[in-house]
Amino acid sequence: MQFPLLQDVSALASAMPLVAAAVRRPAVGAKRWLVAWCALNLLETGIMLALALHDVHNLWVPYAFAPVLGATALWAFSCWQESDLARLTMRLAIVPFVAVVIVSLLVENTASFSRVVGPVTALVGLYAAASTLIAKSRVSTGDLLRQDWLWVSAGFALFFGMYSMLGPLSALLVGNLPLFNLAYGFSAVLEIVAFLAIAWGMVCPTAA
Repeated sequence: MQFPLLQDVSALASAMPLVAAAVRRPAVGAKRWLVAWCALNLLETGIMLALALHDVHNLWVPYAFAPVLGATALWAFSCWQESDLARLTMRLAIVPFVAVVIVSLLVENTASFSRVVGPVTALVGLYAAASTLIAKSRVSTGDLLRQDWLWVSAGFALFFGMYSMLGPLSALLVGNLPLFNLAYGFSAVLEIVAFLAIAWGMVCPTAA
């Protein structure tokens, strides 16, 4: 069972926050960095699709984008931290994260689905998004459903949570095509929902 329409929509899903940010402009602070993250993610997807359409191996592309995407996510969510210490900690975490990714690239098979670099990058993003969601929720006042950080952080937490499992699961199911396609169909739905939430957050009033 394949889900070509879902795959096509999910491939373009990271463009939704870009459109939303353009409508609500200007994007400032965390939103500006998250717009950059979405643009980089869209570029990564575009390169993978272009290579796939020409029957060229493309599984190496996420490895090339992992360091900059992870670092951008950490810096973006650091802008929403409630204390200088939390902000500095998240930004300093960029250095060991990039170092771990580079070292992992020396031992991982970049011709196959990632078992280390992809999950590590996604878990770092999940930490940044989830910790921001928790920290901001503790001190927030007013209507939570109108807070940009809530929708954006929740969307990214869903996205990163899903991708932290997708690489190892893909490697496990690559010999079972029906389950492999089902897993990617389900991940496509989650990705679309995640970017819809992020896009909605982009048009919400900008948090202080």
